[in-house]
Amino acid sequence: MTDPIADYLQVKEAAKVNRKEHELTLWKNWKDNGEQPKHLQPLLKLYEPILKQKMLAWKAPTVPAAAFKAELQIHLIKAFKNYDPDRGAALNTHVESRLPKAMRYNNRYSNVAYVPEGQSRYIGKITNAKSRLQEELGREPTVDEIGNHMGMSPKRVKTILDAQKKFVPMGRSAGEENFDYASGGEVTAHDFQDSQIAIAHNILPDLFPKAEHQTAFRHIFGLDDHKQISSTSELAKKMGKSDSQISRMKKHIGTVLRTHMGLADSEDDDD
Repeated sequence: MTDPIADYLQVKEAAKVNRKEHELTLWKNWKDNGEQPKHLQPLLKLYEPILKQKMLAWKAPTVPAAAFKAELQIHLIKAFKNYDPDRGAALNTHVESRLPKAMRYNNRYSNVAYVPEGQSRYIGKITNAKSRLQEELGREPTVDEIGNHMGMSPKRVKTILDAQKKFVPMGRSAGEENFDYASGGEVTAHDFQDSQIAIAHNILPDLFPKAEHQTAFRHIFGLDDHKQISSTSELAKKMGKSDSQISRMKKHIGTVLRTHMGLADSEDDDD
């Protein structure tokens, strides 16, 4: 007669061993193929449940979910890069020891005051209106133009934008990643590491709600069977846009990526 408890423990241990072997296989495939984003995706997917657990346990209410997830993924990929199987530790153990570094980012913004609820519910709408007007006008719209476009008092718009700037760190608020905080020229495929591209690719709809920005991103970095196109004029022709529209789009994509990858305002890590 078999022992049900012993059988259960045996099955559980076998599953644990199988997971370790599977993780190591995926990690080796990524390392052996030059750490390319397409080989990183299965690893990121495998660790998705762990990231969700960490977000539930660690994320402060004032920290946007997409931003904190990106921060966790940055440290997750750093753990993959630094992992040495010859040291004896399992990959999962190594990762678990590195993820708490994301708490630095979380703590940095955990005490930031909320934008009042009556104002915060308009932030996304204002963001979208500003983005549309930017495309139409070819420049930053004024508060009056945003208000007129939304049928909202310009004074009300200004109050909400001022509160957003006061209470939420630039580039970290819910929806604020759509604003074009110009900090340089157009983005190119050489501006970011493969790991950073992979992070952005994994949360693309969160970073770029507009479908055309997602399409441009895929072409710039040659992802999801999209032909890689670095030329602004060639991409404009491909997407049926003007050169100036694509130039602004590439600049916007670069700004959002730099903000979310911590290249604009984060402290240097010791890795």
